[in-house]
Amino acid sequence: MLASLEIDLGAIRANAEAIAAFVAPARFGAVVKANAYGHGLADVARALDDWVATFCVYAVEEAAALRDAGINAPILVMGPIEPTDLETAHASHAAITLWDTGAYARRVASVGRRRQSPMRIHAKIETGVTRLGLAPANVAAALEAYERTPELEVAGAFSHLAAAEELDSDFTLVQLERFQESLAPFTARPLVRHIAASAAALLWPQTRLDLVRVGIALYGLWPSPETHARLGEKIALAPALRWTTRLVEVRDVPAETSVGYGRTYRTTAQSRIGVLPIGYAEGIPRAVSNRGAVLVAGKRCPIVGRVCMNMTMIDVTSVPQACAGDEVTLIGRDGVSTLTAEDWAEWAGTIVYEIVARIPREVPRVYRPT
Repeated sequence: MLASLEIDLGAIRANAEAIAAFVAPARFGAVVKANAYGHGLADVARALDDWVATFCVYAVEEAAALRDAGINAPILVMGPIEPTDLETAHASHAAITLWDTGAYARRVASVGRRRQSPMRIHAKIETGVTRLGLAPANVAAALEAYERTPELEVAGAFSHLAAAEELDSDFTLVQLERFQESLAPFTARPLVRHIAASAAALLWPQTRLDLVRVGIALYGLWPSPETHARLGEKIALAPALRWTTRLVEVRDVPAETSVGYGRTYRTTAQSRIGVLPIGYAEGIPRAVSNRGAVLVAGKRCPIVGRVCMNMTMIDVTSVPQACAGDEVTLIGRDGVSTLTAEDWAEWAGTIVYEIVARIPREVPRVYRPT
């Protein structure tokens, strides 16, 4: 086993309950796309199945996998679905996202007709991300067309916010207004309206509406440093993931020895260089070359040289007892020291979402129960 992840399902459940209390009375939707942000789709969903209002996924394959895992809660597929996969969506009793009123919508309706049960849909409205969705001016006509189609059951409507982390921007309120105005003719309809993901749910109470879609915060990670700074003392989030590997080699090298491809690092003194059996193919960003660090015996050891596809070198000179087989912590606590996904995001010049979501599914995951 080259690396492993320990996932604390109790922390995930506690995060969900804390956030749900904070955003009440809005209902709680758990976003488990991208293998539950690297934490494991089925196991995370099982820990929340008796409690959430809905699970949000991106792909129909994720919805099918949840049903195969015994998940009973409602599921919303938020991404596009190939026409050939619509049958799978219906068989999974998943609601799908629709923003088309032409041939694709007719194809969706035909699946409901063939299976003698309407297809549940949430209409997607484009309010400012410039991605997918109905233009606000076209929402009324589209929803009326959907409602006239007996093979479609219009269950909800939603949008995405572009800048919810930016506290000094009013664009979030502009988008919210566009969304609400587009749905104004349908005030009496029992539609589930949702626009807030983690950042908006925490920072912008007016965006919570009927349902919030909580992704990154569910796993104990803050959507942005600004969000953490504003709310870190008001709501407790516990990171649920610990990522470890082991040293496979430690070698003594003299000063002026180059390390790794491209010779981007040279030792300045007699050093001890350790080798990890994982690299960017296993989730360590290449961008942390000569920038990041890991923990060995509770001490921070810098990454030296370029991160390779399947190996990474570290300087363990400060840990004279380090040897092959010793545990190495990438994310999590070792003794009194801790490394976080936020640390890795800063080193890599990216966001915490990418750090955890790109950890391969093949990395073994061990789960601590709720």
